[in-house]
Order: sequence, then C-alpha cells, then structure tokens
Amino acid sequence: MRWLSCVCAVFALAGCKDSPFIQGTGTLPDCNEPPIADLNDTVWFNLGPATVLTAGCLDVAPETVLQSCPENWSFEQKGNEIDIVVDEYRVNGRLCGDQLYLEGGWWLSVADEQGRCWYEDDDGDEFGMQAGGNVLTYTAANPESGSFAELNGVLLLEGSCRVSYDATFQLVR
Repeated sequence: MRWLSCVCAVFALAGCKDSPFIQGTGTLPDCNEPPIADLNDTVWFNLGPATVLTAGCLDVAPETVLQSCPENWSFEQKGNEIDIVVDEYRVNGRLCGDQLYLEGGWWLSVADEQGRCWYEDDDGDEFGMQAGGNVLTYTAANPESGSFAELNGVLLLEGSCRVSYDATFQLVR
C-alpha cells in the first residue's frame, strides 16, 4: 500500500484521481466568501496529538493521547475549491475566508512508544472526518514575529474508533 503513496505523490499535482476517498460525515458548505489566501501548488505536513475517544483502535484505551506522524498534504486550488492528496488518499477542501472545510479522510499514522514513525499498517488506521470537526483555520506567515503560515483546528475522526485530532499543519513549500 505504501508504494502506491510514492506513485501518487509523484502524480499528485497532475491529478491522481484514482486515489481512495474515505467518506465521513463532514461536508463542504456553500461559500460566497472569497478565500483569504492562494494555497495552490503548496504542500503542508500535519502534526499534533490524537486523543482516542472510544475503544477499537490499536488496542488502545479511550483517553489515550498519541502523537501523530506527519504526512504530506498536496494542495491544488481553483477559487474556493481545493483538491488535496494525502499520501494516496483524496480529500476535498473549500476555503471560505480563513476557514478550510474538509471532506474525506486519510490514513492517520501514530508514533511508537519511542516517538518514532514507521508508517507500517499497524501504526494507524483510515479515518473519515466528521461533521463538527472538519474545519481548519488559516493563519498567514508573519515575518516580523518569525511565524510561519499554519492551518490549525481540532478534527473529529472516525475509523475503527473515534479520535479527536488537535492538528497543526505547517507549510513545506
């Protein structure tokens, strides 16, 4: 499965539309507000703690906090619409002002007990983004303070269990 991610990463910007799509309950709203930024042809990586909310994931008890492993999120934007490829997964986005609404899901990998990321099949699960937890807020870079552009939010994910993911996305390029 991971070799496919390399193939799709190479073709992501060319439109690897055969990428899997994981449906969650999160949807994209109608949007009349122009996007605050042009995120076309950018790549982001995600990080942050994932709190397990229910039983069913990796034999981990509810309320366990795990550190996520970064994945590259490749963005192609046309107006408000953003096509995103995460690893080999396809995610739909809509940027309304500074709010990025997400629809779909991806394989969320977590670090082992020593904090290492191996990206093995038993290091995570496929999760769909759920309504009420599928929005990130865009913050522009501020050269004066030395801050970088970020996308932040708490994503509510569901796969073999429910997870609250306190995500920060940082710009790679």
